[in-house]
Amino acid sequence: MGSFATAKFLEILARKSRVERDQDHIPFICLSVPNIPDRSQAILVGSDAPLRQILERAYWLEKVGCGAIAIPCNTAHLWATEIKKALSVKLIDMVEITRQAIEDSRGSEARNLRSISIGTSASMHNGLYAGQTESDFGKECYRSNPKLQKDTIKIISDVKSGNMANAQDNLTRLVQAVRSFEPDKIILGCSELSAICGDLAYDNDIVDPIDILADACIDWWVAESQSLPDTLASRS
Repeated sequence: MGSFATAKFLEILARKSRVERDQDHIPFICLSVPNIPDRSQAILVGSDAPLRQILERAYWLEKVGCGAIAIPCNTAHLWATEIKKALSVKLIDMVEITRQAIEDSRGSEARNLRSISIGTSASMHNGLYAGQTESDFGKECYRSNPKLQKDTIKIISDVKSGNMANAQDNLTRLVQAVRSFEPDKIILGCSELSAICGDLAYDNDIVDPIDILADACIDWWVAESQSLPDTLASRS
């Protein structure tokens, strides 16, 4: 849906595959359909028009033989339940695996984790990555701080329009502002933010769902290919 963000996801997928030759890379079909209506705006007004188009495209991928589908768009995962019900193949749920990765990294401390996600208006207002405990304050933080919300949306808009340098500088400043709330984790809850995060991705408090999604896709393929006959795996 976001062409630049999708390209960044595929770059991460290739880099994280850690192979020595072309033939060992993860096989995939990329379907980039940027004309799907704005997900955030649709959710905010109560429309499911993007969902219908997402499912239509997902059915195309089913028909050509994909065994799993990954959507490198955070906001689209507000419809994850509906998408899973409609598909006959696996949806690698970016929100679900990101939550799990955070829990795995924190162990017994995960229940007391304080996190905040930065993303589109819809994902922030609907608590896409909101935790299950009172100590998680992500969406409430944004509801009470309209400037942070406005700054995040401006950065996303700049990325979509190609104003990368300005967006990167502003993302660095935004992260510093968010850190003033002393969260344990800051989740990059929009793939445009992941695409421009640069060295921020290496900071211990930054969680990048796109990076986690790439890992999950690789793990899925490795597990799946081991269960296939060699001839089928080489053609997939």
